[in-house]
Amino acid sequence: MIQDGLVQVLRCGAVLCFGAVLALCRPASPALAQEEDVVMLEEGFEREIPDLHTYQAAYAGDDAHAHSGARSLLVTPDGDSGGAYFRLDALLDRERDCEFSAWVYAGIDGGVQLYISASDGERRYTKATVTGGRAGEWVQLTGTLRAEEWRETDRDVMLAMVAGAPSWFDDVRLVATVVPDPPIEVYPRLQALLRSQADARAVTIEPGRELRVDGTDGALAADLARPEVVLPDTPGVHIRADGLLSFAVDVPEPLYLTGSVALRPDEDLRPGLRAYVLSDSTLVGAPMVVAPSWGPLPVRDAVPDIQGEPPPERVELAEWLLPEGRHYLTVAGPHFRPAGEFLELRLRPTGRAVRAPVLSFAVIADTHLSPGRGAWMNVIMHEGAAATLPAELESLRAEGVDFALLAGDMVNRATRSEFELLAGVLDATELPVYGCVGNHDSYLSSSRADLLELAPELFPGGSFDYVLARDPLRFIVMDASWWRTGDGESTDHYDAGSSVKIGLRPEQMQWLRDTLAADTSTPTVVVWHYGFYDRPGDSSCGHRMRASTCASSADVLEMLEEAPNVIATLSGHSHWNQVNSLAGIRHVQNPAFAEWPNAYRVFRVYDDHMEWELRQVGNRGMIREAFVPEKAQSWMISTGPGDLTGEVPLSRQSSHRPGR
Repeated sequence: MIQDGLVQVLRCGAVLCFGAVLALCRPASPALAQEEDVVMLEEGFEREIPDLHTYQAAYAGDDAHAHSGARSLLVTPDGDSGGAYFRLDALLDRERDCEFSAWVYAGIDGGVQLYISASDGERRYTKATVTGGRAGEWVQLTGTLRAEEWRETDRDVMLAMVAGAPSWFDDVRLVATVVPDPPIEVYPRLQALLRSQADARAVTIEPGRELRVDGTDGALAADLARPEVVLPDTPGVHIRADGLLSFAVDVPEPLYLTGSVALRPDEDLRPGLRAYVLSDSTLVGAPMVVAPSWGPLPVRDAVPDIQGEPPPERVELAEWLLPEGRHYLTVAGPHFRPAGEFLELRLRPTGRAVRAPVLSFAVIADTHLSPGRGAWMNVIMHEGAAATLPAELESLRAEGVDFALLAGDMVNRATRSEFELLAGVLDATELPVYGCVGNHDSYLSSSRADLLELAPELFPGGSFDYVLARDPLRFIVMDASWWRTGDGESTDHYDAGSSVKIGLRPEQMQWLRDTLAADTSTPTVVVWHYGFYDRPGDSSCGHRMRASTCASSADVLEMLEEAPNVIATLSGHSHWNQVNSLAGIRHVQNPAFAEWPNAYRVFRVYDDHMEWELRQVGNRGMIREAFVPEKAQSWMISTGPGDLTGEVPLSRQSSHRPGR
């Protein structure tokens, strides 16, 4: 079950700076600054256990473990997850920010959530959440909620203690206080300051010449939650977990680039991301610490306590297109550990000819628009996605992208109010946007009718299965989100007691067969929400991959392989980045827009091929808030070679399928 939520702010530690410090801070309100903290709830479970609400769990006072005193609260889930809840309506001061915390002794690593939820009278959603916990030791979890995030309709407010295994809670506190601005709000100010300082050290890359930069050419921000920048005066620069080292690079004419980054590794050798390497918001490097085959990791768990191999200092970057003008190359920390010491960035023009594309489009999956936010592998930024998506779409339109495809899970609960939120996003952009139905878009029997009424522009001809002709390509978009019962019946909504799978109806299979046969020459791209083919084996950091396909995938895949002009499939659903080739078809699976790594793809189409690049949302504060450092689930951003940038020929290169 995915919980929704709204605000999570992690308090900043000390900032290590050198050189000149530049800051751009919003002044604090004098009235707020003078307010003293007020304790609204303090419970150590030493006396009579309070009467708590429960969901799929039992609770009791227990003396097996205690953080302070002699007892704590043991919460035992009935199944995979359950919790106990304090009722807060009589305790809250909604005119002030609040901080909530608890000490937890978790049954499994990363298996505890502490969050504040509310109801609007129709549904419950999470307002603020923090996830973590370590098996067998006491850890304090702390979250925050600002007064401005309350809505007039919020009622039946609760503080939840939820666990994925028997876990102990102690010293629970709810305090009225002053909460600093979260990274998602701080970052636009930080970005403006960082770029203005990088501009003072701008460098130029020329065709045919390699460019090398070090710390003295860049500007450094030590923390995404603090609008402070330093100008390094030494070549080597330590990049903290939430640090950003940016370089301003002028490009006199469009170039394809590659290169390398030299990073002296941090001592933390947990498998996963070492650093982001970004060209503006395009991800051109995601170096990993690699461990022997491990996982697959349950979504609620933290990365196990395993060590990878010491990585090399120098890492090659992908090849990407850099248009004419000023750009910002950034090496960023991976949030759960420092990136290490930055030594050097090399940029090398490849000499590849730059042509104007005949078509360009974006694929954005798993926007999960909804109030609040929720915990999953990391954090699903439902409300943050709704606030960020219009600007991303308008930015794409400004650079000349022709249209965008939303590859399913456009909203989170498939309610009419969420489709109204989606319609508002579409109204805020002039970029043409097309959609397909995901499992989160089809929970209710009313969902498809509401979607078609409120956002008809997403579906040409008023059909959820449609053909989009955009020369030189043909797109076939399908609604594969029909719920199946145990006896094979297809239904238009989810039923917890009977729905066991999801996929196409028989008549859709015939429609697809007929549509493929109607045109066997135009290069064709097939789009639905689910992975068509998931590669088995280990990811880039050793995490064992798992399947995320739907019930119809195998049958449809065989049908696509028999069609000579199907060159690619596009999908989402898994929330991780994956690109696979099978029988001459490139299967491109997008990570989530709403959950970390908060990424999507932009495709450029030429007369003989199309190429893509992976971009993250422009607001890196949102990216920070979407990541759970305590869980360190960073394998999702790059699962194989060639999944950051790549290309697809417009004709099939092979009909061979392994195993046949």
